[in-house]
Amino acid sequence: MSSSDDSNGYRLCVRSHEHVVTVDGCEVPLTPREYAIIRTLYSRPGWVFSALQLAGDADDSDYAPESVSVLVSRLRGKLARAGAPDAIDTVRGFGYRLKASACEGEASGEETPAESDNPLRDASWQLQEAVLAVEHAGTEEDRQAAVDALEAARRAIEAELED
Repeated sequence: MSSSDDSNGYRLCVRSHEHVVTVDGCEVPLTPREYAIIRTLYSRPGWVFSALQLAGDADDSDYAPESVSVLVSRLRGKLARAGAPDAIDTVRGFGYRLKASACEGEASGEETPAESDNPLRDASWQLQEAVLAVEHAGTEEDRQAAVDALEAARRAIEAELED
């Protein structure tokens, strides 16, 4: 996976086949949990992931959502020391996201963010996005469009659960 943030002058790359993250070509040493977080955030640039979602992507069954903030803090520190100080945003009350502007795919032969192979998770993310859209809808048209998206996401989850 590859991403760049032209406005801040760094290049962030996540190579899933190697379990490697680099900033401007220099490898950033990460723990498996830190890597799991950056990999998940990179899978959907700009999307907000809750601590529960990020904890759920870890392999360890004892990985508590409460520890995500500590891991994200350590990850931010490592990325900052490597030259990418602002790659991860906190969305107060909701979770974390990798800046979408930092994740513009390039034709470099590396992987680009892929669609998830988990349709139920995709549908639940769509549901989360729809809920946020309803909460932030300004006009009645915006609200109706958000409600329609919410209903579509609900139907997608229901269909996945029936399969």
